[in-house]
Amino acid sequence: MSFLGGNAADICSTRYLTPLINHDFSMPCLITAPHPAYIPLFKCFRQIALLYKEQEFGYELALKSLLLQSVFLLLPYSDRTPSAGSNPSSDKLKIVLDYVSIHYADTILVSDLAGLCYFSEYHFMRFFKKHMHMTCMQYINNVRLEKSVEQFEHGNTSILDVSLSVGFHNLSYFHRAFKKKYHMTPRSFIQKLEQFQ
Repeated sequence: MSFLGGNAADICSTRYLTPLINHDFSMPCLITAPHPAYIPLFKCFRQIALLYKEQEFGYELALKSLLLQSVFLLLPYSDRTPSAGSNPSSDKLKIVLDYVSIHYADTILVSDLAGLCYFSEYHFMRFFKKHMHMTCMQYINNVRLEKSVEQFEHGNTSILDVSLSVGFHNLSYFHRAFKKKYHMTPRSFIQKLEQFQ
């Protein structure tokens, strides 16, 4: 489920994917031919299989879109349709994710995030890891790395400038984190982008 964007700071994550991961509601276990969702789901999964087999450049984007579409097709048949504001934990999490999405370029302390939820740092770290399946610092770094990719895609090829602008103040750490997440260096990523322009 993390591939679907359950770690991203957006409404899809907080309202649907995270509650689904946490078993706050469930999808049908079996969809057979008479079910109204069967045909559109079958088409989705057929496209998913084809994309995964061919793995053309950028295939992950289409794959993510189709996986999200399959969740959308199943939502009307879920045991419980989640509603905004009905889960206090989801509300607290959304506040934190929104804060990170705005302040990712700044220094963010665990104490800052814990304060948003009125938790102790210890309680907050347990709460965050339980719901997001990663530490808050791992999440912040993921957001920063995704923002760096956006800048590279928009033509900013200065690795130092991008690193600083997204909140990484140590260039070697930025390189290590980028390579760990994307399996290539920032320079290699820029070169790949240039090949497709």
